Amino acid sequence: METKRRIRPELEGLRAIAALLVAVYHIWFNRVSGGVDVFFVVSGFLITTSLLSMYQKNGKIFYFSYIVKLMKRLLPTAWLIGITTFIASLYLLPVFMKQQNLNEFLASAFYFQNWRLASDSVDYLAQNNTASPFQHFWALSIQFQFYLIWLLLFFIALTVMRLVSGNHMKRVLIVLISVIAAVSFGYSVYLTNVNQPVAYYHTFTRVWEFGIGGVLALTIHKIVLSTRLAWLFGWTGLIGLISCGIILQVSELFPGYAALWPVLSAVLIIVAGNYSVNFSAFRLLSWKPLVAFGSISYAFYLWHWPLLIFYYAVFDMETVSVFHGLLIIITAAVFAYMTIYGFESPIRKVQLSIWKTAGIIAVFSAVIWISTLSYQEIALESASVNSELLNESFSTHPGAATYLIDGRLTPANEYEEPMLPSLEVAPKDMSEIYGDGCIYAKTEPKICEYGALENYEYTVALVGGSHSAQWQPMLAEVADEHNIKIVTYLKGNCRFSFEDSLDFPECDVWFEKVTNLLVELDPDLIFTVGDVGEMKEEFDRVPEGFIEAWKFFEKQDIPLFLVQDTPWYKENNLICLSENADAPENCKKKKEEVFRDPSPLSQVDYLPESATTIEVAEYFCDDEYCHSIVGNIITHFDNNHITATFAKSFAPVFEKPLLEALENP
Repeated sequence: METKRRIRPELEGLRAIAALLVAVYHIWFNRVSGGVDVFFVVSGFLITTSLLSMYQKNGKIFYFSYIVKLMKRLLPTAWLIGITTFIASLYLLPVFMKQQNLNEFLASAFYFQNWRLASDSVDYLAQNNTASPFQHFWALSIQFQFYLIWLLLFFIALTVMRLVSGNHMKRVLIVLISVIAAVSFGYSVYLTNVNQPVAYYHTFTRVWEFGIGGVLALTIHKIVLSTRLAWLFGWTGLIGLISCGIILQVSELFPGYAALWPVLSAVLIIVAGNYSVNFSAFRLLSWKPLVAFGSISYAFYLWHWPLLIFYYAVFDMETVSVFHGLLIIITAAVFAYMTIYGFESPIRKVQLSIWKTAGIIAVFSAVIWISTLSYQEIALESASVNSELLNESFSTHPGAATYLIDGRLTPANEYEEPMLPSLEVAPKDMSEIYGDGCIYAKTEPKICEYGALENYEYTVALVGGSHSAQWQPMLAEVADEHNIKIVTYLKGNCRFSFEDSLDFPECDVWFEKVTNLLVELDPDLIFTVGDVGEMKEEFDRVPEGFIEAWKFFEKQDIPLFLVQDTPWYKENNLICLSENADAPENCKKKKEEVFRDPSPLSQVDYLPESATTIEVAEYFCDDEYCHSIVGNIITHFDNNHITATFAKSFAPVFEKPLLEALENP
């Protein structure tokens, strides 16, 4: 029997409220509202209803047809806004964000932005990425992935039903969806507790939210409420939804248990249904202006975030006034209306066969992918090319070696040649360690080798986290000149320390394994960072875990080369340089803000006799200020990691003490 479909205007109103909450909380409160979770519940409800209706009408599911029609509905708006946003970002956002925006545009256009952000959340360097105008596409990516999962789920349900020769589609679906939702919720709670940033963007930690909407779609016909109870459910759900972001810090708690709040709020509103009594939530949610706004909520959601990011960039603001916030909302609404009714609707009205539609989508997908990658090749020169130029232009780009030449740091405006690397490629001007996958995320150490790999005279082990890894370009330069083999043992977020003070328990497991491997290797020298440059009180002294590690390797008769940590700034240096392209000297910072003087390494109570220490402050700072450009080279690619080009310029600085440490252990 075919199910009689009811028009549910309150669902459009609910989506309108959710979209407005997302925008309001983003713009004025810099918080997450829980509105996206409502989208997920409603999507689960609607797609389950739609697919079940298709089956009841036709006796089967047209999988390919359904997904093509879905893409025809979703892609035009997403691609139009995505392309427009990317083009605008080239002119409105700092040039150093070009590569990040390009990567996120691709991830957004092809619906894997959530996985990119999840990857970035565990990538120690990417954690410092500036918020991009594509960040909000994560929710659409999960939604599209969910649609694919649901088509597979319906296929499984039909297969099971045919195997048992039954005709209980709803029952099979209820069992399948309930099991998947329960497992997803359990995993969501677990991963939120273990790694909340990854859990926030993970597809499977969100499936239960769609699943609850799906189960509700299959069972709502059995739910009968009194008018009073429906009235209470409706308002409880609406008030709960509006208050969620106020009471909970959603961005830090979701999606685990806390996500039940907006999810159940949405459930209460849907269950309350269309009981049209006076002063009911239904009356508000089915109000025609709100329903009309709900019809453009998809495009509104997509427009509001890039407009906010561009506002911050253009006006150099960190907060938004009430008036300007209202202008952003109104502009997003106008753009959304124009997008839906001036672009999407005409496309949806074009009648083509499924295969022709699929072909057009495939062609446009290829054009977007190829043109984007071509832009990357043509417009964004690689950082490695800039780094190679260093050998040919030492007189114009001495970098850290400027101190050796003049006994002082040379101001940024003293050179006629452009600085290296360019701002466009500076964010990716990092050690080849990263491209080679040699700074490993797991607890099992990954070993990589550089420099002289045959007939070498010495072996240097480079050990620690990203602040050790950043010295690899310098070591490679020295190694090539002096027949040295470099062996790396690196893991992001970790340090050369027992009982790591960063509160990452996996670092302790990793370092325990590394110590065993180092004892087995018995290198001529271990190169690592000897203190922590981060300007926190806990790092005013060298952590005890560092000293314990030094003592351990002293007993193993393995010499250490300990380097003072590099400066930590409060914000990404490239932001300031982008804003002061003609006057980079404006980006200098007072020395005491980014460097301890004297350094904790120089004040340590215990130091092995065979250890060599080296201070680097004088290569970044003069007596008063630390500079973002030294010797015509940008020093940092974020707020606390130095560029590969600048690291390479340290080769003349480190060459002599390194050779002395190797020759006289």
